[in-house]
Amino acid sequence: MSLVISDSGPIHYLVLCEVAAILPKLYDRLVIPSTVAQELTHAHAPPAVSGWIRAMPPWASVQAPMQTPAMSRLGLGEREAIALALELKATQLLIDDRLGRRIAEQQGLLTTGTIGVLEQAAVAGLLKLPEVMQKLLNTNFRIDAEVVREVLNRDAVRRKRIEAGE
Repeated sequence: MSLVISDSGPIHYLVLCEVAAILPKLYDRLVIPSTVAQELTHAHAPPAVSGWIRAMPPWASVQAPMQTPAMSRLGLGEREAIALALELKATQLLIDDRLGRRIAEQQGLLTTGTIGVLEQAAVAGLLKLPEVMQKLLNTNFRIDAEVVREVLNRDAVRRKRIEAGE
């Protein structure tokens, strides 16, 4: 059974891009740390995001870690996500924060971010990556233009291979 823990970024942007429904097709279970759930229902969170958390689908749940390590360079949400991923022996940690990723990987966790989830979903035939990337770019998601080009190029090559029957 694949269990993933998510920090706020991936959930926030997957909901805004209207593709959060891909998550149970990629993973069996999603657990969101309690602090992350609070961040996603904050007064400044987009209504779609806070609404999604308040009416969470059955394949997702909120849980607090038993202990939260002191990692002064990370926010509480990232720290709880890493702690919960370690405690629950998660298959993967969904996290966009670079420093959080690096620290999680140093602790042996497999990580991916919003873009990685979208690429995985595109490979599985669950979405059209160029359309979703455009939606993502219409949000406040920060990403280098070169990364966007690389992601879309990989997707175009993959689709051409499929069309060619490779």
